[in-house]
Amino acid sequence: MAIVHFVNYKRGTQSRAAMRGVMLYVMQEKKTAWEGEPLVSGINCQVQSVYDDFLNTKLLYHKNGGTMFYHMVQSFPKGAAVDPRQAHEAARRLAEYFDGCEVLVCTHVDREHIHSHCVINSVNFETGKKLHMAKEQIQELMRRNPRHERRGIPHGAEGSKLEAAAHEHHRRVHEIRRRQGRLRFPDDVRGLRRPLGGHPQVHHLHHTGRTKVPRQQITRGKVLQGGHGA
Repeated sequence: MAIVHFVNYKRGTQSRAAMRGVMLYVMQEKKTAWEGEPLVSGINCQVQSVYDDFLNTKLLYHKNGGTMFYHMVQSFPKGAAVDPRQAHEAARRLAEYFDGCEVLVCTHVDREHIHSHCVINSVNFETGKKLHMAKEQIQELMRRNPRHERRGIPHGAEGSKLEAAAHEHHRRVHEIRRRQGRLRFPDDVRGLRRPLGGHPQVHHLHHTGRTKVPRQQITRGKVLQGGHGA
């Protein structure tokens, strides 16, 4: 059974640069590469422009401060017979809890325990409301976690329905992105709006991109729930 926990960042340490640094860390190709392809995908965002997508949403709704993102980790026990692709899909399904939020999902296969990092934008791109993770929300995620693990990857009619829903959802996302493209960024923001790199590859339910980035260290604090590490 997978365990879910949140990385707890100290108050005042989250910033645009910190958000970008976490994205760069979790997207490292040497950690995510499996059979020649990176297990990296975006929900409501594209991998090659994920930093810009997060920032655009914040600026659109004038909520560019405080908690910038949430960092969730879903990890499997050491030595568990888990297919990395299925582990990635399980993390994507769990991330569906954050409806209307942009989520970067990266599965790491460089450790003895397979685990997935989910970086979640704190501002909902559809409603403009800010996400708040309280005890009740975390408990709901814990309840969802084993159900998603059992469900696996959909096939047949169920998979077709999900694919059709995904296409409609991407249409709405595209319309919002089109409106966001009209934003005018202040000078102090333009310097940070750099693509994280990579070449997009379109899959049925998400976008993925290959990204090669330098190793960066992120500070880990006390976690809200115990896990197998990241």
